[in-house]
This record gives sequence, C-alpha cells and structure tokens, in this order.
Amino acid sequence: MTAIDIHRGLNGRTILLTGFTGFMGKVLTEKLLRCCPEVRHIYLVVREKKGRSATERMEEVLKDPLFSVLEKEVPKYRLRLTALSGDCSLPNLGLSDEDKKKVTDEVSMVFHGAATVRFDESLKVAYLSNVQGTKEVLRLAKEIKNLAVLVHISTAYANCHLQKIEERFYEAPMDDKRLEDMVQNMDDSILEAIRPKIIGRWPNTYSFTKAMAESIVKSYASQLPIVVFRPAIIVGTSKEPLIGWTDNLYGPTGIVVGAGCGVLRSMYCDLDCIANIVPVDMAVSAMLTGAIKRIQDPPADDTIPIYHFVSSTDNPLKWREFKRLIELHGQDVPPIKAIWCYFMTTHRYKINHYIAILFLHYLPAIILDTITKLTKGDNPNLYKIYRKIDKYSEIIEHFSIRSWDFTNDNMKKLRMMQTDKDRAEFNFDIANLNWSEFFYNYIRGLRVYLLKDGMETLPKARVRWHRFQIAQRIMLTIFYLFVALMAYRLFTCFLSITA
Repeated sequence: MTAIDIHRGLNGRTILLTGFTGFMGKVLTEKLLRCCPEVRHIYLVVREKKGRSATERMEEVLKDPLFSVLEKEVPKYRLRLTALSGDCSLPNLGLSDEDKKKVTDEVSMVFHGAATVRFDESLKVAYLSNVQGTKEVLRLAKEIKNLAVLVHISTAYANCHLQKIEERFYEAPMDDKRLEDMVQNMDDSILEAIRPKIIGRWPNTYSFTKAMAESIVKSYASQLPIVVFRPAIIVGTSKEPLIGWTDNLYGPTGIVVGAGCGVLRSMYCDLDCIANIVPVDMAVSAMLTGAIKRIQDPPADDTIPIYHFVSSTDNPLKWREFKRLIELHGQDVPPIKAIWCYFMTTHRYKINHYIAILFLHYLPAIILDTITKLTKGDNPNLYKIYRKIDKYSEIIEHFSIRSWDFTNDNMKKLRMMQTDKDRAEFNFDIANLNWSEFFYNYIRGLRVYLLKDGMETLPKARVRWHRFQIAQRIMLTIFYLFVALMAYRLFTCFLSITA
C-alpha cells in the first residue's frame, strides 16, 4: 500500500479555490497557508458583492479570528494569496482574460467548494450556484495545462432519498438538459410552484442540485483527474487553528445556540436517530489527504474516487446524546444574551411538537409582545422571531427524524495510507473523537466566536441564568398545580354527576 505524503504532494503547487468565503473554504485556506509552506500560491475566486471588490471581500474574511494564529505564525502569508474577481455561474468563472491565463498556466490543483448551502433556496438560484457553477469549473479545468487533481466538494446527503448510501455514483435525479431548459425559460414563480414535483424524493433544493452536480462530474471521468468528497453535517473545529471556532448558524449549530439562549424550546426529533456531524478541521484534513492520494496513487482506470467523511459509521452520536451534551456543557457557560434558561423538549411525533411550540413558543411570545407594547410602546418582535425559528426547524427536520447507512471503506483505506507525521498534522480519525470533550469546546466556541460574548461576562450571565431557573421552577410549579386543580374539579364534577 502506497504511503501518502501530503507535503511532498503539495510541493510547488498553485491551487485554485472556489467557495473561499464559505465555512469550509476559510478553514481549507487557513490550513494550507499555515501548515503547508511548500504551496506556491493560492488563487481564490471571489464574487464582487455590494460594491466590494474581490480583494476587499478577501481582506474582510481574513480579519476573522480564524486567521489569528496564521497571522502570528506566518505573518507574510498574504504574499501567497490572490483574490480573483469572478462568478462561478458564468463562463470561465467570470474571470478576466488575464486572470484566466494565470489559472490555466499556473494552477495544478482545484478545490471546488462554491455552493449555496441554504436548504430553502429557490430552485433557480440553487441550480445556478450548485449545478451551473460545477459545469463552469469543469470546463475551465479542461483548459488547465498541468492539472493534477480537481476536488469536487459535495455532501453525504446528495443521495438522501436512499437509505443505504455507498461511495459511488447514483443515477441523476433527472436529465440535466431538461432541468437547464426549465430554469432558463420558466418564470420564477411557476418554477417555484412546481418545485416539489421537480425535486421529487429529495427533501430540498440543496441536496437535489448537489445530486445533479455529481452527475455532471461523473461525465468528466475520462477527461479530468477528479475526486469527490462527501462530508456529513459540518460543524465547528475540534482542534485547529482555534478550538471550537465556527462562523454560522447552519444545521445543529442553530439548535445549540437557540437552546442555549433559551429561545428554542421544542424540536421535532427522534432521539434514537443519528446526528451525523463532523468537525470542519477534520473534514479539511480528510479532503486534502484524498486529493494527494489521487496525485500519488491514481486509479488504474477512469474511476473517480468518492470519499464519505461521516461520523455515523465509526463514532455514532445519537440525538439523545447530542441533547444531553449541549445541556451538560451549555448550562456551565450560559450566554449573556440568553432570554431564558435552557429548556428544550424533543418530540418524535409532529402533533406533540405542534402542541409544544404553541405553549412554549407562540403563547409566551404573544404575552411578552403584548406587555412590551403596552408598557414601552415598542414594536414587539418575539412572535416574528419564533415564526423564523419554526420555519428553520421545518427545513432541517428531515435530518433529525431519520438515520442513514453510509459506507466509508474508501475513507478508512485513506486513513491507513497516512504516514505517522501526516496522521498527527492532518488528523481525521473521527472514530477516536471524544464527543463530550468536543461539545465542551464547541459550546464555548459558539459563545465566543459566534455570539461575540467574551468569557469575562460569564459571572454575570450565570447569575441571570440562575434567576431564570428559579423563575421557571416557580412557573412550572404554578402550572402543574393549576393542571392538578382542574383535574380535581373535573373528577369531583364527574363523581357528582354519577352519584
């Protein structure tokens, strides 16, 4: 079995990356710049937005605490980093002629991560970003003179209409040409009206368009050296460069923050299903290893290697344990912005969940909004916040009430091919990840990096949290006494009628 040497594989490479401003793109860029000095240069395709140039947007991202360690250890890292103004949905990625020539002449590795990850995105936007963008990257890659590997970042849930998902390609959801014609020629309102029929067994436009993109990638098997990387639900860092760093509320992170702030009090979830989460830093290390494996030990035929980076196979975490850990570690570091103490209920049946959100979300929101309007004259907004929270919950519930059977044989073999040095520096051994330790750091990271709530506010936040707990116990006691009184009266009324 050929040993993989990442540093040797990256020596002298110039890399093209799409999706730099995304969660995984930031961590990948930071890792390459900090740990891989042999990388010659990195070109980032960045879309101009709201009057800000590609370089300005890059510089804004680089101010994130994620890059603070890099700033200290490699102060001149910017010399190896260039933002190219572009748009992945356009021909040649929207690059200027000069920038395109740089890419085709200098680049030897491509990481395609640009995508919209919103589950509720319109079909047209999701198609342009996830499918059309992939087409344009593949077309440009064919013009790159010395391409060694192209990594297509997909998702483990691209084929979530299936129960068992293997590390191989599956049939496309529909003919791409037909879908392209519909997206280009149909009115947006009509396209959205028939969206459920178009996506069929896929739960959202994200997984649907990711499946479509994979079918496009498959058609280039004999033309380009490709690797497909399918991570599970990506969450904050486990170790590096900062413990517990994250920058978004997607997926389970929104649940943790919502519950920790006392806002989210009910979740539609089967506690015996698997929360298939993976730390982003481990996902990046796995992806880099897979890319170098394609360079140093290419397949004998035109096969495109596919790698599942999932936790459900080797280190499964049930939602029951997920809930226990966020309560255990979250109550120790409550955020100063919390509006109530932790009190999250989970329900396997939707009717129970609806009853819970009526009494735990909407009724308190209406009462508090009314009090606010009468006493302060302010425009109340808690009810509107809960409408958004419940809309978000509906979007992710498909993944909280189901489990999938993922195979990951290719990923296991990849791990075995690492050198001892690479295992230490590019660790993705998910089987040995301690979930309790991870959540301990993850929740503290959410407080500091996402909520911007420094640990110096912790003493005050704990006092408020304790007061919320006392108030909740009093309210629950009153509620249970009221229910008992009503039950007693009904019982005595029944006895008097039957006497």
